[in-house]
Amino acid sequence: MSKFVWPAVVAGFVVGAAEFADLAPFAAAGPALWIPPAVALLYLVLALVKHRLVARQLAGVALFAAVAGVALVVDPVAGQYVVAAGWAGHAVWDWFHRDGTVIPRWIIGFCLPYDLLVAAALVYGAATIAR
Repeated sequence: MSKFVWPAVVAGFVVGAAEFADLAPFAAAGPALWIPPAVALLYLVLALVKHRLVARQLAGVALFAAVAGVALVVDPVAGQYVVAAGWAGHAVWDWFHRDGTVIPRWIIGFCLPYDLLVAAALVYGAATIAR
């Protein structure tokens, strides 16, 4: 295991927890929407460079782009839940890449807690602020 994994996990928790301090009304075209597809695209580029799991990464780009597309066309509150599901789904995606085959393990260590905390903040925000 890389010596950077545990510090990255701690950083993921700290930065993810900070999302709760920045709760605001949901902006459909904001970073919460485009970051998961952008990261999936980064995974695809790294897979192409490493010549590994390219088809799986391409499927990820399509999946997270579809989630973002759905979030843009539904009611904003529903869209916030859709984006939260996308972030939680990205945490699952990260879990399946934890072996370091495509993405360095320390990045996965950061992203897992961060993705889950962003998803939780989005759900919390949709349940409290949007109502």
